[in-house]
Amino acid sequence: MKQNLSNEKFTKLSIVEVPDGVIGNIHQFRNFDPSRIVHYELKNERLLLFMDEEMRLEAMAEFRSTAEAFHYEVGRGVRPEVEAFYRFDYKDDFSELLFTVDRIKYEQDISAEMIEMSIVEDAIKYQIYSRRAIHVQVKYIDYATNQIFVQRNYPVVR
Repeated sequence: MKQNLSNEKFTKLSIVEVPDGVIGNIHQFRNFDPSRIVHYELKNERLLLFMDEEMRLEAMAEFRSTAEAFHYEVGRGVRPEVEAFYRFDYKDDFSELLFTVDRIKYEQDISAEMIEMSIVEDAIKYQIYSRRAIHVQVKYIDYATNQIFVQRNYPVVR
């Protein structure tokens, strides 16, 4: 829904395309961030978000900060939420997330998967806003054996 924008201003906006089903049902989208998203519309089974370029870059920085903060916390190794984690690495485009963990602690700690989902969600949003291919591969490596014991790909195709 278009706010009161001049045609000149409207044509200068950046567009972010969100495919249906990747981070929700685009037909149910509600704009809870009108200061960032100044207009949106559905077109060819894609949600088009219109925003100033600096807002798009700001959103990308916010999405990136989730992985950066987790990387920092794992490096510190102080908080109980990261007790199962030895390392967390990721490719710059978030196409791969590598969690090195104490496998026994990981399998006993449900919060580990919740952390994964939070990071994956922001990684996918980062890819969408950066106009990259949308694909995140998650690998869990057992610290003791250096073997991959879990591997998942997102988004999950339904």
